[in-house]
Amino acid sequence: MIRRCSVLSTGALLWLAPRPALAHGALEGAGDFYAGLLHPVVVPAELLALVATGLLIGRAGLATCRWAIPMLAGGVAVGLAAAHAVDALSGATTALIVFALATAAIVTTGLRAPMGIGVGLASLTGVAVGFDAAPEPNAWFTLLLTAAATLLGSTAIAAILAALALKAEQHWQRIAVQIAGSWITASALLYLAYQFMAPAR
Repeated sequence: MIRRCSVLSTGALLWLAPRPALAHGALEGAGDFYAGLLHPVVVPAELLALVATGLLIGRAGLATCRWAIPMLAGGVAVGLAAAHAVDALSGATTALIVFALATAAIVTTGLRAPMGIGVGLASLTGVAVGFDAAPEPNAWFTLLLTAAATLLGSTAIAAILAALALKAEQHWQRIAVQIAGSWITASALLYLAYQFMAPAR
């Protein structure tokens, strides 16, 4: 049992280990649209932040979802559009992990976040995802196609998780959401620890 836990922990650390920002080159051969669509799924920092955000706004209620999901999508669009004009790409991954940590910590408590907090965190997460997922400069059509796919994929992840959390009304379902939040919190802490320790090695 202990050995199995060690293997799982090692695997999680390898998956969370910071990697060079390859924009959408991580899915070579997938095509521009599918590379952009799947980018938030294959980049750990983006996935953690989007899943945590979806769970948070879902538990906050339908009214929060109606505002937070469009704001998240708008934030992603702003981040994608401004990524090459603002030199903030290097800090986008750290920002995503910080947002994931803060959001998941709220989810873990089981408390319903006020609408302002849910919408605000969704907006900030969206901007950070846009910065982090910005495609490499290319032809305008390719750039727009990839960015639109990333916007679609990011919004879909958050919306699906929000819908699941929104329907989690039974006691065991609420506990499952809290457990998911605790796992995201632990993963974000591991990611931050690895990121800060890596330069010292």
